[in-house]
Amino acid sequence: ARRAVLREDKSLKDAPLSPDGTAQARQSSERLEALFGASDGTKNGNVVFRRPDVVLVSPLRRALMTATELFYNCPNGVGDEPPLFVAIEALREKRTGLECDERSAVSELKAEFPHVDFSDVERGLPVVPTGEDNTAVRARAAAYLEERLPLVDCKYIAIVTHKGWLREMRKNLKGRVDAGNLRADFDLNEWDKSLYGNAEVRVAAFRYEPSEQGQLELTSVVSRSINNAILASSTMMGDGFEFALGPPSSGFSIFLAERTTKVHFISVSEGKHNVAVRESLELCSNPNTEAEGFLLRENDQLASEHPLHDARLTRKGGRQAKALRNMLASRSSGGRPFTAFDLVVVSPLTRACETAEIAFAESPGEYGGSVIPPPKILVKEECRERYGRYVCDSRRTVTELSEEFPSFDFSEMRSDEDLLHGDERETSTQCRERALRLLEWLSSRPQKCVAVITHIEFLRHLFGQFGDNLHEQDRGILQRSTGNCELRSVVLCSHGSAGNEIKEAAASTIRIPSVSSLHSLSSINEG
Repeated sequence: ARRAVLREDKSLKDAPLSPDGTAQARQSSERLEALFGASDGTKNGNVVFRRPDVVLVSPLRRALMTATELFYNCPNGVGDEPPLFVAIEALREKRTGLECDERSAVSELKAEFPHVDFSDVERGLPVVPTGEDNTAVRARAAAYLEERLPLVDCKYIAIVTHKGWLREMRKNLKGRVDAGNLRADFDLNEWDKSLYGNAEVRVAAFRYEPSEQGQLELTSVVSRSINNAILASSTMMGDGFEFALGPPSSGFSIFLAERTTKVHFISVSEGKHNVAVRESLELCSNPNTEAEGFLLRENDQLASEHPLHDARLTRKGGRQAKALRNMLASRSSGGRPFTAFDLVVVSPLTRACETAEIAFAESPGEYGGSVIPPPKILVKEECRERYGRYVCDSRRTVTELSEEFPSFDFSEMRSDEDLLHGDERETSTQCRERALRLLEWLSSRPQKCVAVITHIEFLRHLFGQFGDNLHEQDRGILQRSTGNCELRSVVLCSHGSAGNEIKEAAASTIRIPSVSSLHSLSSINEG
């Protein structure tokens, strides 16, 4: 019925954006501004995500309107001029006879969008008039990636097109990876299946290299959601596939010491939201009711106004953190107490900061008659809990946090306000990507013994990506769910190219202690 309406209703020809669609584009424009604002080429090696030099856009009206909302009023960093807009016929949606996918006359579009160059459309490109199938669109997308995109003489490009075109482009890329002709730094299974949302922005780095025939060939793709691009390090500009993953077939792994970092992941202590969820489950008689429903904000309520916003520790949570401190202080590692970390990295959520303060920042420790000063505590957005939807996972401003935790280093935080939290939950794919960005950052640090205080859901998404080359028992240890205030120690090895001071987009391997170390990794849950 939907297709029949779209086919027969002539008023829907080359349909414009709806008011909701315009609002979606403006929201995405705000996310782009956050991306551009968060990029600082002088800080920690981060990539400068410049505004695009050129915007390549489908000639359908809704795409032209979206591109205009996203980029026309944004200066490109050179004076106050907007980027160059070029309408590209090859980027249009699949043509199946639906009125909404039929283009208006070029003369009409030129009058409506005078800032757009329509010369490519006027030259014409053979597109099947009607009945174009997915295979034809895939071939059209592949031809554009292979033949025309590498000829665009710009480093920063925006492409505004349609879900169908993007779906077929991704299938083409997946086929190239499966054939061994392309290297990709993204979750192939998820990235190939997940559709773009309306006005959704994803950031990708495409690398083209000369072939033996002298032509430019696409050799690697790095893809990120916009939120993970905001958090990204220099990894977006290098593909870093110099080394294969995993141990050799002998069953042993030997890693160069300078490529390894010992990381002690610690899940936060019990928070007030944990207690509230348990009590809700006990009182709820309907098994279909969402136990976490009370963690949602009301329609007329800000997340910060909710009593469980950025939930704090319970008294039991405080005792768990103290027990962790005592346990770490009594265990030696390489001739020093566990509290003598080179660095402690902590999520910016209040309960994580409270856990870190109790476990590491209250007072110096002693070992062998010497005073061991507390380690530097660095707050890092990348290791926060899976964000969105639930108010307990939204953070306070950096201003508020730094007043409560003045000894913590907040220099890595890119914004005072919480720009990541919203009513939509961070997807599993996005959370896994963010976890890998954290590992890349950890492997680039000079410190060799690091503690990371983070959250149960985040750790589930991080550890769940590793273990395929481990014995089943070790894999179970690595991937099992963590409890509150649980310590899990691993050795992280980066396989970046030799001599790199900063290992860009380094592939990584996680090794876990043997089964004999299980007792030292047990969680601290006693009240």
